[in-house]
Amino acid sequence: MEAKDVNPTMQPKESEEDTPRSSEESAPLTKDTASDVPATSNEGPKTLEEALDKIRALYKQEQAAKWGQGKQVNEVDEAHLALKKGYKETREWAQKELPDMDDKTLYAHASVAKYFNEEHSTRWGVSKLQKLITLHDLKHRSEPVGDPGDLEVEVPRPGGSVVAKKFRDCSWRELQSATRRRKQVRKSAGRVIRKAKNVADYAPKLPSPVLWRPLAMIGLAVLVGFIGDLLLPSYVGSLVALLALLLLIAGVGDLIRYFVSIRDRIVEAFKKGEGLKAIKEEGMKLLQNGRKLLEVLKLVDRKATPTASQAETSSTSEKKAA
Repeated sequence: MEAKDVNPTMQPKESEEDTPRSSEESAPLTKDTASDVPATSNEGPKTLEEALDKIRALYKQEQAAKWGQGKQVNEVDEAHLALKKGYKETREWAQKELPDMDDKTLYAHASVAKYFNEEHSTRWGVSKLQKLITLHDLKHRSEPVGDPGDLEVEVPRPGGSVVAKKFRDCSWRELQSATRRRKQVRKSAGRVIRKAKNVADYAPKLPSPVLWRPLAMIGLAVLVGFIGDLLLPSYVGSLVALLALLLLIAGVGDLIRYFVSIRDRIVEAFKKGEGLKAIKEEGMKLLQNGRKLLEVLKLVDRKATPTASQAETSSTSEKKAA
């Protein structure tokens, strides 16, 4: 049996080949060797164009996410899902369940998702479409707008002039300036600088008619007429009777004016959609005035009619005198 001659100092051939390879891998990076290293996903951009492409891609993802949030809010609102769960409205549900999100911003996204699709949002941007909704007052529309690129926007210039531009050519700053100008124009248009007086302003304003005045005049006319009948056929009796007639005519006229004013108020309330409320209020006023009149009449009747104790006192005094 032969013994094998083993030399412990000899190394395998493989190790000799690996030695220069490891030294090559550990060599420092230079301008010549940097291009040979493969790029990884965590590496930064090598050029400005690459950075711009990455930023634009992330921007489109962000706009698509905002549009998706708004679409979800619209679907919850249309299906009345929040109402079915006991919430008064969808906004209350959003405020409670999404406390980290501003409900105004969320509903602004919902407004964009209502009138524009996801492609428009990623192309133009949610913020720019929000400005366009304000500028063209699109909140009163019941259907989607479509591609907004051809819509015109009045953009103010530093010199005070205004230029009409297509929406596709407007930057976000130009849309912001146009929105600010529109708010200023609407605010100044709604402000009254000086109110011109008309003929009605110079006319004497009559007091608002009340029910007690015509009733008091009619009651006084009856009383004066009764006194005039007692004084007839004298000259003074005729004057008193004439005064009673004039008081009666004035009282009836004032009473007619009172009911005409009630009619006008009710008609005006019906035009504003508050007719039933006005009828209820005027009915309550009539009822209160009627109660007051009845109380006055009862008071007068009590003073005119002697009570039982007064009758007994008078009868006893008569017996004593007899």
